[in-house]
Amino acid sequence: MTETAEPRFQLADIQPGYVIIEREMYSKVARSYFSTEPVPPKEPYREGLRVWSFWEMAQSLRFSVRDNQTGETHRFDELLGLLYYGCCKPDSELYRIGELALQNKIFIYVAIAYEAPDGSRLDIPLEKLGVLNRAFNGRLQTKDKKILILPDYFGLYKELSYGQIMLDFGLTAIEDKS
Repeated sequence: MTETAEPRFQLADIQPGYVIIEREMYSKVARSYFSTEPVPPKEPYREGLRVWSFWEMAQSLRFSVRDNQTGETHRFDELLGLLYYGCCKPDSELYRIGELALQNKIFIYVAIAYEAPDGSRLDIPLEKLGVLNRAFNGRLQTKDKKILILPDYFGLYKELSYGQIMLDFGLTAIEDKS
């Protein structure tokens, strides 16, 4: 029986839950947050002059990545999801970059972060994205496949509906394969 070495980077602190999307009644502005409640609150509520109400929800999870070499853990609470380049408009720069990368068996994803309360993008530091890239690439079972997770320098968080953010089930599978 061959014993496989523990991967350097490992998903940890996995917390299942939901991305809750709410919409402001008058401006129709959308915002989202992560919740572990199995049934989200659906009653409208007021914040100052704004009235927010439940719009939709999607099953999700929060996680950390643990570096088994150093013991350091990186939380990814700001990560809403990963968007596969193929979900973008075919005439977009990201789609064209993704097509070029795919010729070299590199699969491009963009890390979409939650929005701050003021509507600005929450940035995911490049160092953390490096950890995320190493973690997901270390989990691949196809030798010549590579994944490249990019920051959202494309402004996708403003262009996409939350329903378009997709996860590659093989990329994010968290089952123990032992």
